[in-house]
Amino acid sequence: MSKLFIFDLDGTILNTIEDIHISLMETLIYFNFPLFDINTTKRYVGDGVKKLVERAVGEKNFKKEHEVYFRDCYRKNLVNNTKLYDGMEDLLSNLKECFTIVVLSNKSFDMTDILIKHFNLNRYIKYWFGGDSFEEKKPSPYPIYKILELTGFSPENSYMIGDNYTDIESGKAAGSKTVFCSYGYGKLSSVKPDYIADSTHELKKILEG
Repeated sequence: MSKLFIFDLDGTILNTIEDIHISLMETLIYFNFPLFDINTTKRYVGDGVKKLVERAVGEKNFKKEHEVYFRDCYRKNLVNNTKLYDGMEDLLSNLKECFTIVVLSNKSFDMTDILIKHFNLNRYIKYWFGGDSFEEKKPSPYPIYKILELTGFSPENSYMIGDNYTDIESGKAAGSKTVFCSYGYGKLSSVKPDYIADSTHELKKILEG
């Protein structure tokens, strides 16, 4: 039976956190805000760039110029330290032989597109989308509905795979099976996934099983 695998990008396929953290610290230094460690950045990611910067500077302090500056910094740092998780390329290569792979990120499409192409992931992935590709973004199920419509799959034959509650909530609400990648840097909410993968090896067993 054919399946549709919808992957998150950051913390699921790619370990991007170091470049995000460095760019965020450059932004905080420029605007004279207090710095914090990478573990705090991990807690702040997952809901798109605007929310990340807003959390970093404080909701009451946030201005559009902070987001714009961060985006400029991050574009310059986008692939300095970012890398594929161990075993991920082999996994995607194997899955591509029998299944359809899509990426759905809350990162903006332009940055998602650069990363997909930089790492030659377009060899394996049929479509990729960012947080601004649809009218709503995860945790809304709307992007998954649109992807199902585009690809012709039913929710029962689809999987949403990611490292954050946004992925799991989005997948559950759309009727897809869900896989939480605990090796990433996101977190779960009260909505529980169907599967948990502590490594890409475990993810391989879940998806190919």
